[in-house]
Amino acid sequence: MTTPISIDRARDWALRSPHAVFYGVLASNLADVMDDTIATACTDGKVIRWSPKFVASLTEEEIRFVLLHETLHCAQGHFWRLPANKDGNIAGDYAINATLAKVAGIKAPAGALLDAKFADMAEEEILASLAKPEPEDEQGQPNDDKGQGQGEGEGQGEPQQGQGEPDAGGCGGFCEAAPEAPEAKQTLAEKWQGAIMQADFVAKSTGAGSAPADMQRLIDAARVTAPDWKQEMADFVKSAVSQRNDWSRSARRMATAPCIYPRRRADQIGQIVFVRDTSGSVDGAVLNAFNALIESAMADTSCSAIVLDADASVRAEYRLSAGDAVPATAKGGGGTAFQPSFERIAGIIEAGEAVAGVVYMTDLEGPQAGACDVPTLWLCTTDNVADFGRTVRVRL
Repeated sequence: MTTPISIDRARDWALRSPHAVFYGVLASNLADVMDDTIATACTDGKVIRWSPKFVASLTEEEIRFVLLHETLHCAQGHFWRLPANKDGNIAGDYAINATLAKVAGIKAPAGALLDAKFADMAEEEILASLAKPEPEDEQGQPNDDKGQGQGEGEGQGEPQQGQGEPDAGGCGGFCEAAPEAPEAKQTLAEKWQGAIMQADFVAKSTGAGSAPADMQRLIDAARVTAPDWKQEMADFVKSAVSQRNDWSRSARRMATAPCIYPRRRADQIGQIVFVRDTSGSVDGAVLNAFNALIESAMADTSCSAIVLDADASVRAEYRLSAGDAVPATAKGGGGTAFQPSFERIAGIIEAGEAVAGVVYMTDLEGPQAGACDVPTLWLCTTDNVADFGRTVRVRL
């Protein structure tokens, strides 16, 4: 079944709106499937299943809301934090809707769950609160207003999802997580941790600012836990390549639409600076793997790169294009200092060159450098954590 144009427009809006770039990048990790066996919308962490009748009943702003709502069920880890049942969906909805209420350009469908008493509460706390008996009113009757939202919720009922779970909030829910393929290298949790970091990076690199404050806790948690450093590096470099609209030709899948939709064109917005810690504490096997990843990243994105060898100072600088081999021998062997590398990077930027990001391979044994405005990924061979940027533990 063809995806309605209104959902495509909602995704395009999220990617281009300064209020929603972070959410738009996250939503790009989910495919759309039309399914007339469900009442509203539902996600399993890999796709969003939409009811055609539900989509047709919504305004443009409400479709945007539901798209971001379903995306946050995934980004906030409801599959592994909450039970995939009515109560779990209610707790998740209260937490999500409190966040989305602050986003301009979207509107919650009638009956969406929103209650100020749950503000600043984690989903687990909300779930526990929902399990407590409701206080009685003056007539001794249970004061059960659970399920009421911005409106009175009339006519909403409890529409049944395809897998038998109710959508108590009327704006989409989550069901059992999609099964993992036996050969999968990443779990669903790991995938969405990486997606959160990528979304934060893209939002910053496109000038949209940092991620919403409500998401900062998730970013901080993902910042120090990454099981697959090779995939993290590949994703980080790919995020340096932006997507822009190309109005010279209409998108092929929108050829029959009543208005023109642009194709997406990839632009190189800068080069990556790779820094190799050559103080002697990074062993040869790790360095060889790092070199191979640099070459692979440049080939995949067609980006150019600068490779710095640094110990207590910058010992060598190499300028590479896609297809070039990274020098196998790294120069250095002295002590460790990080500030000289970032001073050199600042000099490169001051000279007018665009730097999209920094990838630093090190053990982080040395005095920390001051904060850097350029997105930075630290590939660390120890359990140390950098004072800024994202730290990923390297394990071979």
